[in-house]
Amino acid sequence: MKNVVLRAQGVSKQYILGQIGAGTLRDDLDRLFDRVKRKKGNALNELNGKSGDKFWALKDVSFEINEGSAVALIGRNGAGKSTLLKIISRITAPTEGKIQYKGRVASLLEVGTGFNQHLTGRENIYLNGAIMGLSRADIDSRLDEIIDFSEVGQFIDTPVKRYSSGMYVKLGFAVAAHLEPDILICDEVLAVGDTRFQEKCIDKMSKLSAAHTVIYVSHNMHTLRQLCNTALYLENGRLTYAGELEHAIGLYAGSSAMSDTHVDLSALPHIGNMGKLVSLEELDIEDTASNEYPMDGEIKLSIKTNAHESAKGLRLFTLISRPGSGCVATSMSAPIFDAERGDISQIRLSIPLGGLAPGEYDAEIWLCFIDPIGRMVSYDAVPRAFRFSVEQNLERTDGMLWNEKRHGLFRLPDAQGETKLISKANE
Repeated sequence: MKNVVLRAQGVSKQYILGQIGAGTLRDDLDRLFDRVKRKKGNALNELNGKSGDKFWALKDVSFEINEGSAVALIGRNGAGKSTLLKIISRITAPTEGKIQYKGRVASLLEVGTGFNQHLTGRENIYLNGAIMGLSRADIDSRLDEIIDFSEVGQFIDTPVKRYSSGMYVKLGFAVAAHLEPDILICDEVLAVGDTRFQEKCIDKMSKLSAAHTVIYVSHNMHTLRQLCNTALYLENGRLTYAGELEHAIGLYAGSSAMSDTHVDLSALPHIGNMGKLVSLEELDIEDTASNEYPMDGEIKLSIKTNAHESAKGLRLFTLISRPGSGCVATSMSAPIFDAERGDISQIRLSIPLGGLAPGEYDAEIWLCFIDPIGRMVSYDAVPRAFRFSVEQNLERTDGMLWNEKRHGLFRLPDAQGETKLISKANE
């Protein structure tokens, strides 16, 4: 039987919403010291003020992880995954409960975790090794391997504040993995790296998990299937399942808007007063049960429209955004139909996803036409009409790349569509 290397017992974390440190610093310190003297509750929570609403990011989470496990931590955004990892990594303390573990823990929770901006890459390797309790001789013996794996050897003596986000991730992972921690924690940061480097990292983590323990957070189910054998599923700050990976993925898909393949668009908010001339009524996402697509896949939509007035040269325009973020890509169809007043039509549309980065997306649908001078005139628009995810396929060997711009929008290939008239008002 394998040894338990990590045990969580009744772990809870409470935050107080609202402005941090209301009042003067002296007021905050007076309240803190008074709380400590009276030995009641968690004194640090007083710094947020007494009047704020309490929010439990985690509540009564208990589990055990055995040595040599590769564990996926799965849940929707805001489920408490990052909070739990920060508690395990001792970045923050639990409000209630405790975490026990054996050996050294290395964390890669965000780009540049544990790096000093003003030190060089080489100096940061020694700094991280010292923090983990390794001697200089131990770090010396691993130094060349770390630099080689990181692929930043040319810049290893450059201050890391001049590194790109990809260079940060590469060096950060190389340090975390090659200092041989007993527990390695990664929170989605590998999404920044290129495909080939991700392959190296997953291979390295697979080898590590044979004798060590890996905890990995990602919304990319394909990567989790490659790496992990068990899973913890968090929902609203509570651990609702611990066990088989596929069952946890099923719970995740079931809790997600991505599992909805039929959408009543008429019941969703529309932008402004649109929809009075031609309205979007219903949407069906075809040929999928989970709204998950490969990087070179395409989304097939069936959309029902209702023409309250006549319109010509109608197109469908799709805005694609990261959840909680701005638009990253667009797709425009060719003119696909004319509508007479009273027409109820069905549009069938295929949106190619080639070049879209792996991850989760929201799609906003616009019904519009382009006027003679090139302006888009909108008839109806539904924000967050549906959600989908793009899955990275690391088994591809043809150099498939994605395109995610820091500024501006990525234009997807034109959508292809056709329209069928369902009924007319005078029929």
